[in-house]
Amino acid sequence: MNRSLSPTPLVGATGGLIRFGPDRPLRLDSRAVLNGLEIAYRTYGQLNADRSNAVLVCHALTGDQHAAGEHPLTGKPGWWSRVIGQGLALDPARHFIICANVVGGCMGTTGPSSINPETGRAYGLAFPVITIADMVRAQAMLIDALGIETLFAVVGGSMGGMQVLQWAADYPERMFAAVCIASAARHSAQNIAFH
Repeated sequence: MNRSLSPTPLVGATGGLIRFGPDRPLRLDSRAVLNGLEIAYRTYGQLNADRSNAVLVCHALTGDQHAAGEHPLTGKPGWWSRVIGQGLALDPARHFIICANVVGGCMGTTGPSSINPETGRAYGLAFPVITIADMVRAQAMLIDALGIETLFAVVGGSMGGMQVLQWAADYPERMFAAVCIASAARHSAQNIAFH
């Protein structure tokens, strides 16, 4: 099947930004704490009445929350436009698809270019080290804020696949299925160098 790379308008595609107050800090593996965490995300489709059709898509190192449709900054197709869309594996007519920019990312979620509430200046090089587990804890905060208890699936490739594995390890009761693509729990020195 030959599909066009042209972005297709997706019904029900919306973007969002959630800001957590100081009462909901993100505690990192490094023991640092991010207060005022902001998570930029995008959804495709509608959450059904029993909230059982939510799929979390975890992006790779070079991805962002704009997985499908037209990217608002570049005008190019989303990085998974061949997977998310009408009649595709992740169909917004059947699934409520959520994709969040990871913590430490540069597309709206708290990262090095964000303002540190303690200094009033961008974190820059002072931004704390982030682990895959930190990314997943932030995603779990987003899923909670969206009122979703259990995800139908968590899906991702490469670094997104690492997040899927972390979800399966940390929150097995919160997901029905894990779809890890082109990833592993451990990497060789060569793979670390590639990333």
